[in-house]
Amino acid sequence: MGITGESAAATTAGMGAANGATGSAVEGKPILSLETFQDIFKHVEPDVQIDAFELAQGSDRGDNYTAALYRIILSGKRQNLDGSHHKWEQKVICKVMPESVVQREAYKSDKLFRNEVEFYTTILPELVKFQASKAGHEEPVFNAIPKCYTAKHDLLIMEDLRERGFQMSDRHKGLSTEETQSVLLQVAQLHALSLAYKFEHPLEFRKLCSLISEGIFCTANTSWYRNYYERLTKNAIQMVSDVLPADSKYVEAISKFAESSSFFGRMVQLASAESPLSAICHGDCWVNNFLYHYNPEDSQQVLEVALIDFQLIRYSSIALDIANLLYCCTTKDMRDTNLQTLLKTYTEELFRWLEILCTALPEHCDTLEKLQDLFAEELKSYGRFALGLALDIIPISTCSSEDAPDMYLQGNKDCEEDVGAPTLNFPPNDLCRKKMSEIVIDMVDRGML
Repeated sequence: MGITGESAAATTAGMGAANGATGSAVEGKPILSLETFQDIFKHVEPDVQIDAFELAQGSDRGDNYTAALYRIILSGKRQNLDGSHHKWEQKVICKVMPESVVQREAYKSDKLFRNEVEFYTTILPELVKFQASKAGHEEPVFNAIPKCYTAKHDLLIMEDLRERGFQMSDRHKGLSTEETQSVLLQVAQLHALSLAYKFEHPLEFRKLCSLISEGIFCTANTSWYRNYYERLTKNAIQMVSDVLPADSKYVEAISKFAESSSFFGRMVQLASAESPLSAICHGDCWVNNFLYHYNPEDSQQVLEVALIDFQLIRYSSIALDIANLLYCCTTKDMRDTNLQTLLKTYTEELFRWLEILCTALPEHCDTLEKLQDLFAEELKSYGRFALGLALDIIPISTCSSEDAPDMYLQGNKDCEEDVGAPTLNFPPNDLCRKKMSEIVIDMVDRGML
């Protein structure tokens, strides 16, 4: 979802020495301190002595909403086998909860952090172990996730993917066809790992799912998000009405779907619906959570993709992730030309990996054709969930950085004034109106809304 998007490779703001500390403090002890890094890396690289670190803001305003990201340069020395030392340096990304208690409560950072910690410490290791037990040396390996050095309730330390040439795409432009194809392949592999584990080890899979808390769309959050979505639904209806005739079937459809008294309950039902293709999903497939390594000699060619930010993982139909990716991250022109090809790319990769990972596939997806038909049904049934996500993803992805809240401030005026989730009331713009209207047009015309 837009309000949880992170950027591990965004533009860096002023670098400075930080042998002191920063980040939220626990019992008076700062989270990001020299002692913290020394304690963690003595287990990661025991022959290294860390002497200092430098810190920079790790994301721009508008790139991240539920945590503060810092880019860290660790420096010290490594001891050689002969007892001599040589200079050592390591760059990492640190993700910490907002310093402001108000912001942490407003964005429910504690619960979202817990999801990501469970993903890195339990869920992903289990899926990777399962993959290793199934795939031979000649088979491909899913590894499109950054290395995580530590994950605990208030801190994640991960590799800085910028060091391997990764960067974000432009959130204002939308993904290109190649960017979309490349990320679909990686999401298909993640979905296949989860589905295959579910098929092969159903009891153990249920235990993994029990570790996940729905971050946004659960009944317990209804009151918390009432004002937030009341404003967003009204804004969305108004934006579509500004572009399309008021008596059109499109305005009627968005008005019915986004009717404020029933909207949140509808999203809860879509997020929690059990389906044949329910799996552990990324949950937040928007542009800021995909990083790309482009060919230095051809900026349009994608060499690698990395998936980041697993705070909103959920057990749901895999169609929710794909609808979010295709409808909230691309343009209508690109979808009109390439949608069927993109869906074919995704389902073929999903089936290829399921064949590798499963001893025997369940009857409902034991052929590519069955899987494609079933996925098409689920996309039609649950894909409108992406429209609900678009209500805040599109305004966020089209706003200027200056209009976004600053997660590095000690407090946030908007958060303090509201009861419940912050409103994030971005000024409407023509691009936002256009994108929102085009999503509605596509979903109505394709029988999804």
